Amino acid sequence: MAEDESSADEECLHCEINEVVREYIESHNPVDIVELAARVAESLAELMLLAPEQERANLLAATIAHLAGAFLEKSGVVEGGSDSTH
Repeated sequence: MAEDESSADEECLHCEINEVVREYIESHNPVDIVELAARVAESLAELMLLAPEQERANLLAATIAHLAGAFLEKSGVVEGGSDSTH
């Protein structure tokens, strides 16, 4: 895969993840959104544990900050300006 293609795939990884989550929601009616969010958070924690141990605290802090910023931006509380892809 060319470098440009790899970069484009990485930029839309969240789109692919969101699609899997949407498909799950559509096939599990009703869905417990709190439980679903907890499972997504658990997956994120497992991903973060792949980082070297000495980087995990900074990774956790950066992840929480990005989550808060993305939530506020996407919910319309604040205007864009984050590094989110869309």
